[in-house]
Amino acid sequence: MHTTKLTRIGNSTGLTLPREVLAAAGLDRGDEVAVEVRDGRIEIAKADDTYNHAMDVGRRFAARYRRTMDILSK
Repeated sequence: MHTTKLTRIGNSTGLTLPREVLAAAGLDRGDEVAVEVRDGRIEIAKADDTYNHAMDVGRRFAARYRRTMDILSK
């Protein structure tokens, strides 16, 4: 187990991951990752094409039906 601190990056918060942690996870600097919260834990995994495609479809849907989604959310 490795311990690291959360740091401020502009208006966001980030963390640095040791090289050996990235290697163990099969990740490298510049890889796209998917971030998910489950049971109070943050999970980071290499993004796959299926995930990216689903996110693109979701973004287009939300943009196209923005007013409808606003009405339904009330």
